[in-house]
Amino acid sequence: MFETATTTIDQRELELLACERIIAKARARELELLRSLDSDQVAQLDGSRSMADWVAARLDTSSVTARLLVRAAKSLEEQPQLAGALAEGRVSFDRAVATARLVAAGASREQVEASYGFDLNGVARIAARHRRMTRTSEQAAYRDRFFAMQPSFGESAWRLWGQLPGYEGRIVEKALSERADTFPNTDGARRVGRGERAADALVSIAQDSVDGGATGGGSSTPLANVFVDAAIAEASNGEAGAEIAAGPCVGPATLERILCGGRVKLIGMRDNKPVWHSRAGRSIPPAIRHFVLHRDGGCVIDGCTSRYRLEPHHLLPWGQFGSHDPDNLVTLCWYHHHVAIHGEGYRFEPDTPPQRRRLIGPRRRHDPP
Repeated sequence: MFETATTTIDQRELELLACERIIAKARARELELLRSLDSDQVAQLDGSRSMADWVAARLDTSSVTARLLVRAAKSLEEQPQLAGALAEGRVSFDRAVATARLVAAGASREQVEASYGFDLNGVARIAARHRRMTRTSEQAAYRDRFFAMQPSFGESAWRLWGQLPGYEGRIVEKALSERADTFPNTDGARRVGRGERAADALVSIAQDSVDGGATGGGSSTPLANVFVDAAIAEASNGEAGAEIAAGPCVGPATLERILCGGRVKLIGMRDNKPVWHSRAGRSIPPAIRHFVLHRDGGCVIDGCTSRYRLEPHHLLPWGQFGSHDPDNLVTLCWYHHHVAIHGEGYRFEPDTPPQRRRLIGPRRRHDPP
């Protein structure tokens, strides 16, 4: 076991730097082995599509890491001094890769030496400035584009990663930034980070595509069928036993959110047989939806001026036998509906006016309903 409580900050910092030197030396040996195996065409012998695919499978790494290792192995082979510095632990792996790219881009020796005074982002910018972009290299960057999503066990969360050519990547970055800027950077109790708002922006843009636009009009077609194992759900107070057909398990908050959208059908199971089902494919009637939006004139949260995806929200949740009566519906923008209330768990402050409602903090386990 490692002991940190009895060591000073300086000692732990020195140990951290020593660990990084060990990692650099191990990476240098790893790249040397990859070059040797690549020259022996091990990927073809094992039936892999490429060396990167072979590395991802054998080392159990992501495709992004595998591509980086293969490219680093090739670039450092042409730069023995830099490879030697990595093997001795004098430069980090990331610094070695960034410097190799700078050399490959045609930078002079003086520019390479000056790059050690920059952080890694600065080195990357210098390399990009020198890099020649031929039609062939542009086509290669385009062919290397990919996007991947990996669910966690049970699909309760998703991990996303990928790679895009420069121009296309800037389009995506600009779209996410502009959408994220329409969302508040604080929820009243804490600051909402840029990464969180970018994630919300990605979901909202995808939902625009699924729903056919940003009008929030929705569809009468059920978005999903949710199967609920009655015995498990009752024993866990709804925290287990519910899952989307051929999809992830969901908890009470997610179930409440998709029920509020009006496009889901619940199917109750007992002993692995269906015993009941909810009103299928029901949604708020268009006339009631339009009336509520007209009555409220926009998002009812005090101070909110957003007009993005205005949609009705059930005060008494549909899953708790709430109705589509206009008195049980209020208009919310996409952020306050999906992020603040259904995502973060904020609630309406009871004594605020209908068209100037304020929110109070998320409900905790022992709070009264």
